[in-house]
Amino acid sequence: IILSMFNVVLLFFIAKEVFDDENKSIWVCLISALYLPMIAYNNVYCSENIAIPILLLSILTFFKVFNKNSSKKFLLIFLSGVLLSITHLFRPIGYVMIIAYIMYIFIYLKDNIKTKVVMNLLVVSAFVIPLVGVSYTLIGLNITENPLWHGTEPPSISILKGTNIESEGRWNQDDAEVFDKYDRDYEKVDKAAKEVIKKRLTENSPKDLLKFYILKYVKQWYAGDFSGFCWSEAGLDEAYNKTDYLDMMGQDEGKMSIRLSKEGEFYSQLFYVTVVLLSYIGLYRNNNIKNHKIDIFYIIFCGISLQCLITESQDRYTYPFSWLFIILAMKAFSSNRINDSTRGENGGV
Repeated sequence: IILSMFNVVLLFFIAKEVFDDENKSIWVCLISALYLPMIAYNNVYCSENIAIPILLLSILTFFKVFNKNSSKKFLLIFLSGVLLSITHLFRPIGYVMIIAYIMYIFIYLKDNIKTKVVMNLLVVSAFVIPLVGVSYTLIGLNITENPLWHGTEPPSISILKGTNIESEGRWNQDDAEVFDKYDRDYEKVDKAAKEVIKKRLTENSPKDLLKFYILKYVKQWYAGDFSGFCWSEAGLDEAYNKTDYLDMMGQDEGKMSIRLSKEGEFYSQLFYVTVVLLSYIGLYRNNNIKNHKIDIFYIIFCGISLQCLITESQDRYTYPFSWLFIILAMKAFSSNRINDSTRGENGGV
């Protein structure tokens, strides 16, 4: 709950950096406080709850680099990379973000190419060094066997699940068993998975593949609570959990009368659809009223969407980026004038 409250505060300051508008920042703060994914996941023990505030802090620090007359831009870009590396230790979302940072610096930094290269080297180094350091420290302490970027399963297993048309690119038993089928031999599993992936992509017609990936994309961003209520309710019907909850409420017997994952679905979807529609309106308005700072959110959204199209799809995987729509929705209420204070000397905004 504390981390979720911290997210609301950070989103307020991020909105202030993007729009330079107190009213919009307050609205972002209010919507964030009512945003159902952030409420639902408060009841779930998951690493995303730790990763999100650190990610937001990294983005806020990154924006500070592009402010007018930023005298500490090299220090700030390095700090942003370090925070992103820490985020990646909790959830493997740093690769999408580091690519977004690199693209944004090259496209929008109003400086010479040498400075752009130096800035990118700094942010990449800041991302890689802590990751490598922590990784080999854990190996040295015999906590892990492999570096953190070298999972027990090869990445091809996740891609294998993501190309399964029958399971709509989600987790499925058949693909999950491939790892054990080859006695957990990393090389053999990787080779076998790649062969199946190639077969699926070549033997299915382009029409079927297009239909599959469109459906996969829609379902990835469909759930208004990003399956938060489903995860928070998981296990409540188990006998040991039920007894504990009844004891907490001072009851001898009882049943769950309202399931937010079912009875609350209409309201969560209505809230979510409204925010998403405003995001699309904001996309149109951004073509007429340029605010380049907001473009990084479009880059991030495209990056995580592409990653989810390639790999196994789960609603929970996009939860760390669910707040994107809140920021993007505010663009729908932009005035017809461009606020000069948002035009950072180095940021192209």
